[in-house]
Amino acid sequence: MARAPQDRPAIRLYPPALSVATPCAAILLEWLAPLGWLPGWPSLFTALGLALMALAGWLAMRAGRAFATVKTNIDPRSPATAIAETGPYRFTRNPMYLGMVFLQIGLGLAFSLEWALPLAALLWLALDLAVVRPEEAYLSAKFPESYPAYRRRVRRWI
Repeated sequence: MARAPQDRPAIRLYPPALSVATPCAAILLEWLAPLGWLPGWPSLFTALGLALMALAGWLAMRAGRAFATVKTNIDPRSPATAIAETGPYRFTRNPMYLGMVFLQIGLGLAFSLEWALPLAALLWLALDLAVVRPEEAYLSAKFPESYPAYRRRVRRWI
C-alpha cells in the first residue's frame, strides 16, 4: 500500500538549527584560526554590524506577524495553510532566511568575527538549496495559482 504524500515541504536542513550552528562554527574557527582582518571593537564596522542585526530582528518579527495574520505555520516542517504576502513578504519571499544571513554578517562585523562573513555565504547557499527551493516546489504544488503569481511579483531574496 502506497503512503499518502506528506503535506509539508521536503526541506533537507532545519533553518533554526542552521541559524545557531553557523555563528557557533564561526566562533570555533575564529578561536582555532583567527583571520585578523577586521578592526577591533568598537569601529564603524561595529555600527554597521549592529544595524544589520537590528534589521534581522525586524525582518523576523514582521515576517512572524505576517504568518500570524494569515494563520499559517511558521515552522517549515509543518503544512502551509496560506501564502503570506504582507509586511516584508512584499519585497522578498524569504525575509526570515534573509534575516538569518543578515544576522550572521552583523555578528561578524559587530564583534570582529571574521569567519562569520564567509560562513554567511555558505549559510545563504545552504538555505537556498536545501530549504528555499524545496519550499518553493511545495508551495507551487499546494497553491498552483496564487504562489506562481506571487513568485512573479516578488524576488526570492532581495
